[in-house]
Amino acid sequence: MTDSLLNSDFITSHVTGGDPWCVSHGAEEDTPELGAGILYYALAYAHRARTCVCLGSGGGYVPRLMRQAQRDLHLEDSRTFLVDGAGQVTEPDREIWGSPTWLAEDGPFRMNYPEIELRLQLTADAFHEFFEPNQVKIDYLHIDADHHYEGAKLDWDLYSTLVGPEGVITLHDTVNFRKPCGVPQLVEEISRDDRYEVVNFPISFGTAIVRKHASPSAPRPDLPSLTGRR
Repeated sequence: MTDSLLNSDFITSHVTGGDPWCVSHGAEEDTPELGAGILYYALAYAHRARTCVCLGSGGGYVPRLMRQAQRDLHLEDSRTFLVDGAGQVTEPDREIWGSPTWLAEDGPFRMNYPEIELRLQLTADAFHEFFEPNQVKIDYLHIDADHHYEGAKLDWDLYSTLVGPEGVITLHDTVNFRKPCGVPQLVEEISRDDRYEVVNFPISFGTAIVRKHASPSAPRPDLPSLTGRR
């Protein structure tokens, strides 16, 4: 057995297992290749994100990694939500973007991560009927639902209001220039907004990390003294 920070068998069985859509994140189904998945896990882990929300998912890849980070940190009262319209999406849109593969109750996603809370609603409906009324505060938000510009923009406009100043947002399909995908246009607009800083990784279909510019007065952890060091 070789030393490794990653457990290949666990990744294959729990993270990429039975998820053909993970390839769009630079991963490989039923293999230990994570691609951009390592970013999703690291962001949830580093931010100690107690509330993670994933909007849309083909195979449950991102919410698996969000929840696994919470598990590994033993975060009490932590929650991961997956919001997906599933059967409510129109047939023309399903023909363009495909249908989720994680709905089966006996599939690897539902079996391995039963505590992930599913909202089988269109994202706007879930916002107005659940997240806003319950004043849910999001630590880590992933946007990967409606890929048309208008739909992605609406998800951004609604759900970004629930992310605190220390929170983080990722968007998928940021270098997917296939029409009618409008996510690249949205990311370009966000990058021109002085309130945010954006890093766009061209991994497979692309993932952008977005966060609000930190306040100069934001608290920082105390560092050990560097006296005598050069």
